[in-house]
Amino acid sequence: MPDMVIDHCGVIHVVWSYRIEDWWWKIMYTSSEDDGSTWSEPLDLLQNTDLWMSQPHIESDSNNHLYVTYDYATGTPDKMVYMVVYNGFKWCNPILVSEGMPGSDYNKVLVDHKDRVFVFWGYQETNIKYRIFQNNTFGEIMEPYYNSLGDYYYLYYAAIDTNNKIHWIGYTTEDMPSGTFAHAYFILEPDLDEWSVPQNISIVKAEIGNDIDLSINSCPEVVIREDTAHWPTPNDDITFLLENDGTNWNPPVTISNVTGSQKYQQIAVDQNFDVHVVEQQETVEGYGLVHYKKWNEKWVGQFIDSNYIVRFQKLFFNNNKLYLVYSKTWEVEKEFLADLFFTKYDIVTNIKEETRQTTELKIYPNPGSDNIYIEFENDKQQQIDLSIFDMNGKHLITLISETRPQGMYRQLWNGKDKNGKHVSAGQYLVRLKLGRNTTTGLVEIIK
Repeated sequence: MPDMVIDHCGVIHVVWSYRIEDWWWKIMYTSSEDDGSTWSEPLDLLQNTDLWMSQPHIESDSNNHLYVTYDYATGTPDKMVYMVVYNGFKWCNPILVSEGMPGSDYNKVLVDHKDRVFVFWGYQETNIKYRIFQNNTFGEIMEPYYNSLGDYYYLYYAAIDTNNKIHWIGYTTEDMPSGTFAHAYFILEPDLDEWSVPQNISIVKAEIGNDIDLSINSCPEVVIREDTAHWPTPNDDITFLLENDGTNWNPPVTISNVTGSQKYQQIAVDQNFDVHVVEQQETVEGYGLVHYKKWNEKWVGQFIDSNYIVRFQKLFFNNNKLYLVYSKTWEVEKEFLADLFFTKYDIVTNIKEETRQTTELKIYPNPGSDNIYIEFENDKQQQIDLSIFDMNGKHLITLISETRPQGMYRQLWNGKDKNGKHVSAGQYLVRLKLGRNTTTGLVEIIK
């Protein structure tokens, strides 16, 4: 579960948890001074010899001092939240944050424009606590809505605007059936120590997966994952974008609506105020990372990595570039091995390459019976993958999987699966991948 920050000198800092044994995990740190080309030797921050340390998070202040928070003794009743600080010369000894509160975990850390360090954590799975670290000293332990809310709530990700207000996306049980929760929006004005009333911004039942960033005039841009089990379509979930105009939330916009699971949504707004969303998406092979951006009024998805299980990504925008760190897992002799990967996306360089029209799928006859034609244009020599899935995400047949030259293509699907059996009447997904770009169409089979 890596986290990343870029300091004011452009140095990239990454922390992650490293498994030694099932209940023994270390917190590791590395940095890059050349924009990710080379990395420092990984440093064991805590010299932990026998406990499970998890959920590392990192932030930096205007002096490039680093603050790393983590959960101590995960999986035990004694779990607590600690912090270590790098003052520009050395790392300090661990500082206990959640004093007198065994059972504390799921920490968050952020630094405001006044270099105040806020550390948030969950306590006994019901309450949120936080402390402010200033002048090398922690203040009192506080609770955002002490005895003022009857519903449960949880703070997840934050963004700080130019007026030093902290905008949060999280969850609440307000106005939700028992056992369910909704995505919620919160604001903290730290100078006044005032919290806004949480706003339920869900469309339907929420699933774990949301993030927040700020656009022009410090308006929040929020990406959320919603459960669609009770929708007319049988998809597992949908990723939505919600934008606030400074007063109200605009109607939700669907970013991705593919069959299968979508998780760990991350959002970043670039210097042109264009929105970028990266999410984990289920594939035939496992899980991949997909980057979504709006081109020519359409949301276009591009696979970043799709080899086996790719997850726990951290997306960061800085100096006209998107930075991404993530883990990727392989199964080797019934053991799972994972590595960390880093990649970046230059907004200026890529904008010319991607302003071309997105691929259009022509499917006819639609509805049809057993001879369905799929037409598309390939604009250069590249790998082409064309497959059919049912609406539950099950792969039925691959029609094309090879490198082909530029040109127009028409592919016949005879309405059969890979075993030669005719599919039943109903709707099916046609998924086309041209290189790293993905387009999905819908076809209805009638009998």
